[in-house]
Amino acid sequence: MRARRFGLVLLLIMASAGSAVCDTKEPPVVVDLRAHRAEIRAVLLRYTPLGSSAAKVLEFISAQLGHASDAPITIENESATGPAAEQSKKRGVKRIQVYLGQYYDHPEVVFLSAPLMMQKEVSAQWAFDQSDRLIEIFVDKKNGLY
Repeated sequence: MRARRFGLVLLLIMASAGSAVCDTKEPPVVVDLRAHRAEIRAVLLRYTPLGSSAAKVLEFISAQLGHASDAPITIENESATGPAAEQSKKRGVKRIQVYLGQYYDHPEVVFLSAPLMMQKEVSAQWAFDQSDRLIEIFVDKKNGLY
């Protein structure tokens, strides 16, 4: 009886240890879209530091980063574009583009001839050199009226 009880306890301990080892999935990273572009960039750099491989960045985006993009995330063979990238010499030769999401900048309604809502769309781009190493992250916010 004692041996049976010991075996059952040992089995439970091993099962819980096994599930703890298998449950090493990192928690999701959710970016505050209302934060300043530099703050969003700093958060992304914390998880994908400069010098990271394109494969590691792609893995982070696919597995951890909360984003609103329905399109498959891929490495594109072109330089980073957009307002933030245009001001930089580090646009790279490859990029990963991700649509992070949108928010309403001011909850009040702007009245012209019809009520409109001001919306900001937030996206990020990771720029890579010819060795597929991360050289820069760009964050853009696009204004829209709806």
